[in-house]
Formats: sequence, C-alpha cells, structure tokens
Amino acid sequence: MDNFPSAVHPTAVVHPGAEIGPGCEIGPYCVIEPGVELGADCALSPHVHLLGRTRIGPGARIGSGSVIGGEPQDKAYQGEPTGVVIGRNCRFFEHVTVHRACGEGVTRLGDGVMMMAGSHVGHNAQLDDEVVMVNAAAAAGHSRIGAQAFLSAYSAVHQYGQVGRLTLVGGACMLTRDAPPFSIVVGSYPARWRGPNALGMKRAGFSSAQRGQVRKALHALFAGERGPQAVAEELSSHAEALVVELARFVLDAPRGVCAGPRPT
Repeated sequence: MDNFPSAVHPTAVVHPGAEIGPGCEIGPYCVIEPGVELGADCALSPHVHLLGRTRIGPGARIGSGSVIGGEPQDKAYQGEPTGVVIGRNCRFFEHVTVHRACGEGVTRLGDGVMMMAGSHVGHNAQLDDEVVMVNAAAAAGHSRIGAQAFLSAYSAVHQYGQVGRLTLVGGACMLTRDAPPFSIVVGSYPARWRGPNALGMKRAGFSSAQRGQVRKALHALFAGERGPQAVAEELSSHAEALVVELARFVLDAPRGVCAGPRPT
C-alpha cells in the first residue's frame, strides 16, 4: 500500500492487497478489501465497503453505507474474478450500490457520475460521463446509460435496456424499451416519449440550428403517423450528425424504442 494516506480512521479496515492513493480520507468502520484500487484524494464516509476488483478514479466522494464491487445479483455468477471500473470525480451519496460484472467484462462508470441516495447500478452495466441518478433510481444488469442522461427518482431501466445521451427519464418511469437520445421520457407500461430535452441540449452547448434539427427529427420519429423504424431509415443519412446519431440509436435498439405520446 504505497502512499498510504494519513487520514485513516482507527476503526477502518484496509486489507493487505488494497491500493490507496495519496490524500485519501477513510472514515470510521470502512472496509476496503484486497484488489481494490482507490485513486488519489478520495473521501469515504463511515461504513463504506469496497470489494472485488474495484478501481475508482481520483476525487471520488462516497457516502455512508455504500457498497461498491459487491457480487452481482445473478444466478449465473460462479465467483469469477470480475470487477468495477469508475472514472474521475464521481459522487456517491448514502447507501449506493454498484455490483461487479457477471461472466466476462466489467461494470463501468465514466467521469463525473453522480449517484444519489439509494440508487443502484447492476452487473455489466455501463454509465457514460456525467450521468445523474436521483434517489432510488436503478440501472439493471447489462444496461447502457448515455452521457449526461438524468434518471429521476425511483425510475428503473430494464436489463439490457438503453438510455440515450442527454435524455431525462421521469420520476418512477419504468423503462422496458430503450429511451432515445435528447429526449424526455415518462410513465410506465409503456413508457412514452414526451418531447425533446430542449433545456438539456441548450445547456450542452448545441446551437439553435442543431436543436431545431433534432427537435424536428424527434417529432417525426415519435409523434408522426409512421413508425420510428421507417423514419429512422430515412434520417440515417441526414446532414446533421446529431440526427444521424438519433436515427442509429433507434435502428440499433435491441429492445426497440419506447412508445410515442398517448393519442389525444
């Protein structure tokens, strides 16, 4: 344990074989097991448990009662030495859980991810940079959440489900089909596309022209008379790269995309 930090509470347990970067703060009753790699300047609140082959980038803040690297909740898991990889400057609030992978691969979280109290990421899931998960939101095993997506409180993404980047998933929304990029999605059984995430796109720096093209494409896909697959085929050769990204997401969605607005 090179560069062992000085701020380790005497009740914390850091096992031999754990690697702790400089400048970390390890709070009371934390447990860090062999195989864990904790980057520089991380802060662990009381009762945090890190286990498995878990690698956490510098600058993480981990709240009380969080468990990162626990066994996957999958009957197929046979104890294989899988892991979790977490990027830089992530923030985990109280009682967050992130499970290591089942089979091959890792569970992966990008830079700047924020998981609020009680949220969960399942085995083999992938969260891209700056995803936000509000209290009790859940991403099931093998799910994929795009950059800067926002999962509101008590929302859930089905196993193998996908959420496109810059998409806002509404509170208590149950996503059993994929949510397209740049959108607001609400409800459950079925979850429905509500409209473009205009504010999110503006904050992300998209120009007015880009936002207009994306808005037009989204309405054609989900509020038009034709099905999204047919429209996406036409949009896949669009001059605007963001529209092409949207079309490819629809065409490649393994579970199909969510329903359009409820008919009036």
